[in-house]
Amino acid sequence: MKRRNLILLLGGASSGAMSVGTGAFSSMEAERGVEVNVVNDERAFVGYRSNDRTLPDDANVDDGTVDLVTVTNQFAQKIEIIDATIDDGSEYFGEPNVPEGAFEAGEAKTVTADPNLSAEDEVDVAVTVSVEGKGVSAKVFGDSDTRRFQVTQDDGTASLVRFNGRGTINVGNRSQNGDTVDIDVYRIPNGSSAEDPSVEEESAEVEAGKNEGFDGWVVAVGVDGDIYQHPSWNADACEFSSSKGGDGVIVDDPPSC
Repeated sequence: MKRRNLILLLGGASSGAMSVGTGAFSSMEAERGVEVNVVNDERAFVGYRSNDRTLPDDANVDDGTVDLVTVTNQFAQKIEIIDATIDDGSEYFGEPNVPEGAFEAGEAKTVTADPNLSAEDEVDVAVTVSVEGKGVSAKVFGDSDTRRFQVTQDDGTASLVRFNGRGTINVGNRSQNGDTVDIDVYRIPNGSSAEDPSVEEESAEVEAGKNEGFDGWVVAVGVDGDIYQHPSWNADACEFSSSKGGDGVIVDDPPSC
């Protein structure tokens, strides 16, 4: 049976009724703990938002991760996300990145993860999130039809190199996962802060299928004799035309500025 409920635990020794807004929950029961079924209602205690994602376009520019779930605090007090578990599709992602610290009523925080999909992968994802506040804790299961979502790797990803933003790369495919790959990285170390940008080449070892971050801008990557250039790199202007990532484009010559 699928779990389609939120479990709300209230601190305190005495039992009694709990009052909630009409329509916020369809049922409740228990003494010190209250188990309630969540419906789609803005007055529910924990807002849970998940959306379908397409990679690499929907990868986060700064670190190449993908947003999984955004949690909104609809309690009247601070809460904190204490745990997040990928129940379905976990083999396609790293461990969830749980944002630290408590957040106020009405504020939201987002759980992310490193994606590890190959070309044309379409993955159904369900994420369970646990939150805590003073005297209250809640767990929202993600395996309902309204919360389950899909992450798709664009079928154009035949390239051996994927750029997630400007400083993160993913080399190889699922059949190579775990292998070490020797690459040449062409990057501008200081990125946008460089007054006179210059592309530098360095050798590196990366793990296939894993997001690897580098300081500054990664303009191109050399693998097995081919050079894969960032799809947004404007060689004439020596700058990026956009902040989005994408599949590496094979070019004849290494980039230079």
